[in-house]
Amino acid sequence: MINSSLIRGLIYFPAKLYEFGVRTRIAAYEGKYLRAVRLRTPVISIGNLTVGGTGKTPFAAYLARFLNSEGYETAILSRGYKRKGTGRVEVSNKQEVLASPEEAGDEPYLLAQSCPGVRVVVDADRAAAGQWLEGGEQLAALILDDGFQHLQLERDLNLVLIDATDPEGGGQIIPLGRLREPLTSLRRADAIVITRSDHPFDQALLDQTIRTYCQRDVPVFFAYHDLICLMRLDQPGSLTPVQLSREPVAILSGIARPDLFSSDVEHYGALPVLRCDFADHHRYDAAEFTLFENDAIAKGARLIVTTEKDAINLPPSALESSRLPVYAARIEFRCEDEGSLRSLVLRAIISGKRHRKSELANR
Repeated sequence: MINSSLIRGLIYFPAKLYEFGVRTRIAAYEGKYLRAVRLRTPVISIGNLTVGGTGKTPFAAYLARFLNSEGYETAILSRGYKRKGTGRVEVSNKQEVLASPEEAGDEPYLLAQSCPGVRVVVDADRAAAGQWLEGGEQLAALILDDGFQHLQLERDLNLVLIDATDPEGGGQIIPLGRLREPLTSLRRADAIVITRSDHPFDQALLDQTIRTYCQRDVPVFFAYHDLICLMRLDQPGSLTPVQLSREPVAILSGIARPDLFSSDVEHYGALPVLRCDFADHHRYDAAEFTLFENDAIAKGARLIVTTEKDAINLPPSALESSRLPVYAARIEFRCEDEGSLRSLVLRAIISGKRHRKSELANR
Protein backbone atom coordinates (compact mmCIF):
# COMPACT_ATOMS: atom_id res chain seq x y z
CA MET A 1 0.00 0.00 0.00
CA ILE A 2 1.34 3.44 -0.95
CA ASN A 3 1.95 5.71 2.04
CA SER A 4 -0.56 8.60 2.18
CA SER A 5 2.23 11.05 3.12
CA LEU A 6 4.10 10.04 -0.05
CA ILE A 7 0.99 10.64 -2.16
CA ARG A 8 0.51 14.09 -0.63
CA GLY A 9 4.15 14.87 -1.30
CA LEU A 10 3.83 13.88 -4.95
CA ILE A 11 0.71 15.97 -5.53
CA TYR A 12 1.76 18.97 -3.44
CA PHE A 13 3.45 20.95 -6.24
CA PRO A 14 0.69 20.35 -8.85
CA ALA A 15 -1.90 21.17 -6.19
CA LYS A 16 -0.22 24.48 -5.41
CA LEU A 17 -0.05 25.32 -9.12
CA TYR A 18 -3.80 24.67 -9.32
CA GLU A 19 -4.37 26.87 -6.26
CA PHE A 20 -2.33 29.65 -7.88
CA GLY A 21 -4.56 29.40 -10.96
CA VAL A 22 -7.71 29.59 -8.83
CA ARG A 23 -6.46 32.63 -6.92
CA THR A 24 -5.33 34.36 -10.13
CA ARG A 25 -8.74 33.87 -11.74
CA ILE A 26 -10.54 35.30 -8.70
CA ALA A 27 -8.16 38.28 -8.62
CA ALA A 28 -8.75 38.92 -12.33
CA TYR A 29 -12.50 39.24 -11.78
CA GLU A 30 -12.11 41.28 -8.59
CA GLY A 31 -9.72 43.64 -10.38
CA LYS A 32 -12.08 43.93 -13.38
CA TYR A 33 -9.48 42.50 -15.75
CA LEU A 34 -12.15 39.92 -16.54
CA ARG A 35 -15.71 41.24 -16.66
CA ALA A 36 -18.85 39.38 -15.64
CA VAL A 37 -21.99 39.45 -17.78
CA ARG A 38 -25.00 41.30 -16.34
CA LEU A 39 -28.39 39.91 -17.32
CA ARG A 40 -31.65 41.85 -17.47
CA THR A 41 -33.13 39.43 -14.92
CA PRO A 42 -32.11 39.40 -11.25
CA VAL A 43 -29.85 36.42 -10.50
CA ILE A 44 -29.87 34.48 -7.22
CA SER A 45 -26.79 32.29 -6.87
CA ILE A 46 -26.73 29.17 -4.72
CA GLY A 47 -23.30 27.70 -4.14
CA ASN A 48 -20.69 26.53 -1.71
CA LEU A 49 -16.96 26.50 -1.11
CA THR A 50 -16.40 22.75 -0.77
CA VAL A 51 -16.64 19.80 -3.12
CA GLY A 52 -20.16 18.36 -2.99
CA GLY A 53 -22.47 17.44 -0.20
CA THR A 54 -23.83 20.69 1.27
CA GLY A 55 -27.38 20.25 -0.04
CA LYS A 56 -27.48 22.76 -2.89
CA THR A 57 -30.06 20.84 -4.94
CA PRO A 58 -32.78 20.65 -2.23
CA PHE A 59 -32.20 24.35 -1.50
CA ALA A 60 -32.46 25.32 -5.19
CA ALA A 61 -35.70 23.32 -5.48
CA TYR A 62 -37.08 24.96 -2.33
CA LEU A 63 -36.27 28.46 -3.58
CA ALA A 64 -37.64 27.84 -7.08
CA ARG A 65 -40.91 26.45 -5.75
CA PHE A 66 -41.27 29.37 -3.32
CA LEU A 67 -40.72 32.01 -6.00
CA ASN A 68 -43.04 30.22 -8.41
CA SER A 69 -45.77 30.05 -5.75
CA GLU A 70 -45.38 33.82 -5.21
CA GLY A 71 -46.03 34.46 -8.90
CA TYR A 72 -42.42 35.09 -9.94
CA GLU A 73 -41.56 33.54 -13.30
CA THR A 74 -38.42 31.62 -12.42
CA ALA A 75 -35.82 29.58 -14.28
CA ILE A 76 -32.89 27.51 -13.00
CA LEU A 77 -29.50 27.57 -14.72
CA SER A 78 -27.13 24.65 -14.11
CA ARG A 79 -23.94 23.39 -15.72
CA GLY A 80 -25.22 19.79 -15.76
CA TYR A 81 -22.26 18.16 -14.04
CA LYS A 82 -21.26 14.73 -15.43
CA ARG A 83 -23.93 14.75 -18.14
CA LYS A 84 -23.30 13.08 -21.47
CA GLY A 85 -22.71 15.47 -24.32
CA THR A 86 -22.15 19.21 -24.39
CA GLY A 87 -24.05 22.30 -25.44
CA ARG A 88 -27.28 23.75 -24.17
CA VAL A 89 -30.12 21.48 -23.10
CA GLU A 90 -33.56 22.62 -22.03
CA VAL A 91 -34.39 20.12 -19.31
CA SER A 92 -37.86 21.47 -18.48
CA ASN A 93 -40.15 23.92 -20.28
CA LYS A 94 -42.32 24.32 -17.12
CA GLN A 95 -44.91 21.81 -18.33
CA GLU A 96 -42.79 18.68 -18.87
CA VAL A 97 -39.32 17.22 -18.52
CA LEU A 98 -37.69 17.23 -21.96
CA ALA A 99 -34.33 15.52 -21.37
CA SER A 100 -33.05 12.31 -19.85
CA PRO A 101 -30.79 12.19 -16.76
CA GLU A 102 -27.88 11.32 -19.07
CA GLU A 103 -28.52 14.40 -21.23
CA ALA A 104 -29.27 16.77 -18.37
CA GLY A 105 -27.18 15.47 -15.49
CA ASP A 106 -28.82 13.85 -12.47
CA GLU A 107 -29.25 16.99 -10.35
CA PRO A 108 -30.82 19.23 -13.07
CA TYR A 109 -33.11 16.32 -13.97
CA LEU A 110 -34.14 16.01 -10.33
CA LEU A 111 -34.77 19.78 -10.19
CA ALA A 112 -36.94 19.56 -13.30
CA GLN A 113 -38.95 16.72 -11.76
CA SER A 114 -39.45 18.45 -8.42
CA CYS A 115 -40.15 22.00 -9.67
CA PRO A 116 -43.18 21.99 -11.98
CA GLY A 117 -43.80 25.42 -13.48
CA VAL A 118 -40.08 26.28 -13.46
CA ARG A 119 -37.82 26.15 -16.51
CA VAL A 120 -34.52 24.32 -16.11
CA VAL A 121 -31.63 24.76 -18.56
CA VAL A 122 -28.12 23.30 -18.49
CA ASP A 123 -25.19 24.95 -20.22
CA ALA A 124 -21.52 25.34 -19.35
CA ASP A 125 -21.92 29.00 -20.42
CA ARG A 126 -24.69 30.02 -18.07
CA ALA A 127 -24.47 33.68 -19.04
CA ALA A 128 -25.30 32.73 -22.65
CA ALA A 129 -28.06 30.40 -21.42
CA GLY A 130 -29.53 33.22 -19.36
CA GLN A 131 -29.52 35.56 -22.37
CA TRP A 132 -31.20 32.84 -24.43
CA LEU A 133 -33.93 32.44 -21.81
CA GLU A 134 -34.46 36.20 -21.65
CA GLY A 135 -35.02 36.25 -25.40
CA GLY A 136 -37.99 33.91 -25.09
CA GLU A 137 -40.02 35.23 -22.17
CA GLN A 138 -40.21 37.77 -19.36
CA LEU A 139 -38.54 36.29 -16.28
CA ALA A 140 -38.64 37.62 -12.74
CA ALA A 141 -35.70 35.62 -11.35
CA LEU A 142 -32.92 33.29 -12.43
CA ILE A 143 -31.53 30.78 -9.92
CA LEU A 144 -27.90 29.95 -10.58
CA ASP A 145 -27.46 26.42 -9.26
CA ASP A 146 -23.96 25.65 -7.94
CA GLY A 147 -22.99 29.17 -8.95
CA PHE A 148 -20.50 30.50 -6.41
CA GLN A 149 -17.47 29.76 -8.62
CA HIS A 150 -19.24 30.84 -11.84
CA LEU A 151 -17.76 34.35 -11.80
CA GLN A 152 -18.61 35.00 -15.46
CA LEU A 153 -22.17 35.92 -14.43
CA GLU A 154 -23.11 38.81 -12.14
CA ARG A 155 -25.57 38.01 -9.38
CA ASP A 156 -27.87 40.07 -7.20
CA LEU A 157 -27.66 37.73 -4.22
CA ASN A 158 -24.84 35.33 -3.37
CA LEU A 159 -26.17 32.61 -1.06
CA VAL A 160 -23.38 30.36 0.20
CA LEU A 161 -24.07 27.04 1.89
CA ILE A 162 -21.76 25.78 4.61
CA ASP A 163 -22.08 22.25 5.97
CA ALA A 164 -22.19 22.55 9.77
CA THR A 165 -20.30 19.25 10.08
CA ASP A 166 -17.49 20.35 7.70
CA PRO A 167 -17.28 24.17 7.72
CA GLU A 168 -13.70 24.53 6.46
CA GLY A 169 -13.40 21.58 4.07
CA GLY A 170 -10.06 20.48 5.46
CA GLY A 171 -8.66 24.01 5.17
CA GLN A 172 -6.98 23.45 1.79
CA ILE A 173 -7.94 23.56 -1.87
CA ILE A 174 -8.45 20.26 -3.72
CA PRO A 175 -6.75 17.82 -4.00
CA LEU A 176 -5.05 18.51 -0.66
CA GLY A 177 -8.39 19.42 0.93
CA ARG A 178 -12.04 19.73 -0.09
CA LEU A 179 -12.12 23.46 -0.87
CA ARG A 180 -12.87 24.67 -4.38
CA GLU A 181 -11.29 28.06 -3.60
CA PRO A 182 -9.75 29.76 -0.55
CA LEU A 183 -11.81 30.38 2.57
CA THR A 184 -11.17 34.11 2.05
CA SER A 185 -13.64 33.91 -0.87
CA LEU A 186 -16.44 33.79 1.70
CA ARG A 187 -16.24 37.59 1.74
CA ARG A 188 -18.23 37.47 -1.54
CA ALA A 189 -21.19 35.89 0.26
CA ASP A 190 -24.25 38.08 0.82
CA ALA A 191 -25.72 35.49 3.19
CA ILE A 192 -24.62 32.19 4.73
CA VAL A 193 -26.90 29.17 4.99
CA ILE A 194 -25.66 26.59 7.49
CA THR A 195 -26.96 23.20 6.35
CA ARG A 196 -27.16 20.00 8.42
CA SER A 197 -27.45 22.11 11.55
CA ASP A 198 -29.50 19.28 13.09
CA HIS A 199 -26.35 17.10 13.23
CA PRO A 200 -23.71 17.41 15.98
CA PHE A 201 -21.14 20.06 14.98
CA ASP A 202 -18.39 22.24 16.39
CA GLN A 203 -20.15 25.54 17.12
CA ALA A 204 -16.90 27.28 18.08
CA LEU A 205 -15.21 26.33 14.77
CA LEU A 206 -18.25 27.43 12.78
CA ASP A 207 -18.41 30.78 14.57
CA GLN A 208 -14.69 31.31 14.04
CA THR A 209 -14.95 30.54 10.32
CA ILE A 210 -17.79 33.02 9.81
CA ARG A 211 -16.16 35.71 11.98
CA THR A 212 -12.77 35.34 10.24
CA TYR A 213 -13.73 35.06 6.59
CA CYS A 214 -17.21 36.52 6.04
CA GLN A 215 -18.32 40.14 5.83
CA ARG A 216 -19.24 41.74 9.12
CA ASP A 217 -22.94 41.29 10.00
CA VAL A 218 -23.55 38.90 7.10
CA PRO A 219 -26.95 37.20 7.64
CA VAL A 220 -26.60 33.58 8.81
CA PHE A 221 -29.44 31.07 8.51
CA PHE A 222 -29.53 27.62 10.08
CA ALA A 223 -31.11 24.88 8.00
CA TYR A 224 -31.51 21.13 7.76
CA HIS A 225 -32.94 18.49 5.44
CA ASP A 226 -36.18 16.80 6.41
CA LEU A 227 -36.79 13.23 5.26
CA ILE A 228 -40.51 13.56 4.44
CA CYS A 229 -41.25 10.17 2.87
CA LEU A 230 -39.81 7.20 0.99
CA MET A 231 -41.17 6.64 -2.52
CA ARG A 232 -41.26 3.09 -3.82
CA LEU A 233 -39.44 2.70 -7.15
CA ASP A 234 -40.24 -0.83 -8.30
CA GLN A 235 -44.02 -0.30 -8.05
CA PRO A 236 -46.44 2.34 -6.72
CA GLY A 237 -46.31 2.97 -2.99
CA SER A 238 -44.59 4.89 -0.25
CA LEU A 239 -43.53 4.72 3.40
CA THR A 240 -43.41 7.30 6.14
CA PRO A 241 -39.98 7.58 7.80
CA VAL A 242 -41.28 6.12 11.08
CA GLN A 243 -42.20 2.92 9.19
CA LEU A 244 -38.47 2.24 8.89
CA SER A 245 -38.34 1.52 12.61
CA ARG A 246 -36.80 -1.90 13.35
CA GLU A 247 -36.73 -2.77 9.64
CA PRO A 248 -33.54 -4.50 8.40
CA VAL A 249 -32.52 -2.37 5.41
CA ALA A 250 -29.79 -2.24 2.78
CA ILE A 251 -28.54 1.28 2.01
CA LEU A 252 -27.31 2.11 -1.49
CA SER A 253 -25.91 5.52 -2.44
CA GLY A 254 -23.61 7.37 -4.79
CA ILE A 255 -23.46 10.81 -3.19
CA ALA A 256 -20.81 13.10 -1.70
CA ARG A 257 -21.64 12.42 1.97
CA PRO A 258 -23.04 8.88 2.26
CA ASP A 259 -22.34 8.74 5.99
CA LEU A 260 -24.86 11.52 6.61
CA PHE A 261 -27.51 9.81 4.49
CA SER A 262 -26.98 6.59 6.41
CA SER A 263 -27.33 8.41 9.73
CA ASP A 264 -30.58 10.02 8.53
CA VAL A 265 -32.00 6.57 7.77
CA GLU A 266 -30.82 5.19 11.11
CA HIS A 267 -32.34 8.17 12.89
CA TYR A 268 -35.79 6.68 12.23
CA GLY A 269 -34.86 3.34 13.78
CA ALA A 270 -33.90 1.43 10.64
CA LEU A 271 -31.47 -1.46 11.13
CA PRO A 272 -28.85 -1.36 8.34
CA VAL A 273 -27.55 -4.83 7.52
CA LEU A 274 -25.67 -3.68 4.41
CA ARG A 275 -24.36 -0.36 3.14
CA CYS A 276 -22.73 0.20 -0.23
CA ASP A 277 -21.24 3.60 -1.16
CA PHE A 278 -20.35 4.54 -4.73
CA ALA A 279 -18.72 7.73 -6.03
CA ASP A 280 -20.89 10.84 -6.28
CA HIS A 281 -23.12 10.87 -9.42
CA HIS A 282 -22.48 7.17 -10.05
CA ARG A 283 -24.60 5.63 -12.83
CA TYR A 284 -25.41 2.01 -11.98
CA ASP A 285 -25.65 -0.89 -14.37
CA ALA A 286 -28.01 -3.84 -13.92
CA ALA A 287 -25.19 -6.18 -12.88
CA GLU A 288 -24.09 -3.87 -10.04
CA PHE A 289 -27.61 -3.61 -8.71
CA THR A 290 -28.16 -7.38 -8.91
CA LEU A 291 -24.94 -8.06 -6.98
CA PHE A 292 -25.97 -5.56 -4.32
CA GLU A 293 -29.46 -7.03 -4.08
CA ASN A 294 -28.12 -10.59 -3.77
CA ASP A 295 -25.87 -9.47 -0.92
CA ALA A 296 -28.77 -7.61 0.73
CA ILE A 297 -30.99 -10.69 0.61
CA ALA A 298 -28.20 -12.88 2.00
CA LYS A 299 -27.79 -10.49 4.95
CA GLY A 300 -31.52 -10.49 5.71
CA ALA A 301 -32.55 -7.06 4.38
CA ARG A 302 -36.28 -6.62 3.83
CA LEU A 303 -35.99 -3.49 1.71
CA ILE A 304 -33.48 -1.30 -0.12
CA VAL A 305 -33.20 2.42 0.64
CA THR A 306 -31.47 4.88 -1.67
CA THR A 307 -31.53 8.62 -2.43
CA GLU A 308 -33.65 10.45 -5.01
CA LYS A 309 -30.50 11.27 -6.96
CA ASP A 310 -29.47 7.60 -7.00
CA ALA A 311 -32.99 6.60 -8.05
CA ILE A 312 -32.46 8.59 -11.26
CA ASN A 313 -29.22 6.71 -11.92
CA LEU A 314 -30.62 3.19 -11.35
CA PRO A 315 -31.43 1.17 -14.50
CA PRO A 316 -35.22 0.68 -14.91
CA SER A 317 -34.70 -2.94 -15.94
CA ALA A 318 -33.09 -3.72 -12.58
CA LEU A 319 -35.95 -2.10 -10.68
CA GLU A 320 -38.56 -3.99 -12.68
CA SER A 321 -36.98 -7.33 -11.75
CA SER A 322 -36.08 -6.42 -8.17
CA ARG A 323 -36.88 -9.07 -5.56
CA LEU A 324 -36.79 -6.56 -2.69
CA PRO A 325 -38.87 -3.38 -2.38
CA VAL A 326 -36.74 -0.37 -3.39
CA TYR A 327 -37.42 3.04 -1.85
CA ALA A 328 -35.98 6.50 -2.53
CA ALA A 329 -35.75 8.89 0.42
CA ARG A 330 -37.36 12.21 -0.45
CA ILE A 331 -35.84 15.13 1.45
CA GLU A 332 -36.79 18.79 1.59
CA PHE A 333 -34.95 21.90 2.72
CA ARG A 334 -36.04 23.46 6.00
CA CYS A 335 -34.88 26.75 7.51
CA GLU A 336 -35.25 27.82 11.13
CA ASP A 337 -35.86 31.46 10.13
CA GLU A 338 -37.73 30.85 6.89
CA GLY A 339 -39.48 34.23 6.88
CA SER A 340 -36.26 36.22 7.01
CA LEU A 341 -34.61 34.09 4.33
CA ARG A 342 -37.57 34.51 1.97
CA SER A 343 -37.68 38.27 2.62
CA LEU A 344 -33.97 38.56 1.82
CA VAL A 345 -34.47 36.80 -1.53
CA LEU A 346 -37.52 38.88 -2.47
CA ARG A 347 -35.75 42.13 -1.55
CA ALA A 348 -32.81 41.17 -3.77
CA ILE A 349 -35.14 40.51 -6.73
CA ILE A 350 -37.09 43.76 -6.24
CA SER A 351 -33.88 45.76 -5.76
CA GLY A 352 -32.32 44.15 -8.82
CA LYS A 353 -35.28 45.10 -10.99
CA ARG A 354 -35.25 48.66 -9.66
CA HIS A 355 -31.54 49.11 -10.38
CA ARG A 356 -31.93 47.80 -13.92
CA LYS A 357 -34.79 50.20 -14.62
CA SER A 358 -32.69 53.08 -13.27
CA GLU A 359 -29.76 52.06 -15.47
CA LEU A 360 -31.97 51.99 -18.56
CA ALA A 361 -33.46 55.39 -17.73
CA ASN A 362 -30.00 56.95 -17.36
CA ARG A 363 -28.64 55.68 -20.66
